[in-house]
Amino acid sequence: MFWIAEPLRFTEPLGKNILILDVDSRHLDSPKGVLSKAPLNATGLPPDTSGRLNHFMFAMIHGYDYRLVQIPQTVGRSATWTKVTAIREALKHYEYVVFIDADAMMPYPNLPMEWLFNYWEITPETLVAMALDPDAPHNRDWNSRTFLNTGFIIAQQSPRTHELFEAWENCPNETRYPECGRWGGEWPHEQSAFGNHVRYDFNRSEDIRVLPCTEANGCPEVAATGCAGELVRHYWGDKSSLPAGVGDAILQYFLPQLHGTFYHNSRALVVNRTERVFA
Repeated sequence: MFWIAEPLRFTEPLGKNILILDVDSRHLDSPKGVLSKAPLNATGLPPDTSGRLNHFMFAMIHGYDYRLVQIPQTVGRSATWTKVTAIREALKHYEYVVFIDADAMMPYPNLPMEWLFNYWEITPETLVAMALDPDAPHNRDWNSRTFLNTGFIIAQQSPRTHELFEAWENCPNETRYPECGRWGGEWPHEQSAFGNHVRYDFNRSEDIRVLPCTEANGCPEVAATGCAGELVRHYWGDKSSLPAGVGDAILQYFLPQLHGTFYHNSRALVVNRTERVFA
């Protein structure tokens, strides 16, 4: 059961103050890519195309800005580091940046970010919010603390947030964090850099909002991990299930809309058989 503490901070739509952000270093114009010139067939869509269309739909429904940033990966670094660079740049222009991995989705597209901000108690002092990874040995840092998953990131603009992302982006350079260079290419890359180094510098009580794994990470197909993806789904355990999940989300949003339109026009559409059927 979900409940929201009072008083609510976000009572009005934030609209264009929120950016829904996708990032990729690859070419996406293949026949089934999201930038394909050819019409897409819903059958056999790749997970990353499905995920990004879900993000775009979510932004359109609520009037948020959406951008897919294509950025080349830095030599010597995994492509996943591009998200850190792109979020840092986007924070110069938006009050809130919501980054979503290509294999993650919003299962309830009619549920706005403002509701989630209230539910997760995002305060003016919150720099970033991320969900815990499943509790497993390979998901722990050097101090045995569970990593925060970087597949879904809420970032709020502030001078201190800019400092956090600068420190994070430059972590592998080892000017601030010795031994961080390994995470440029070694799994889990930017996630390990944040978990082993950055979060220990930005440790005021409100700096980092830790979201429950079961709410903002994972998916029903791997619910045995304790992360069911109740509010944000991340299909790291079963990417092949993402297109079907996106399809379900579209039906959940559009079927009520379709029914509302049908009911609104029911006087014209529904005819009593005691009357003339076609006037």
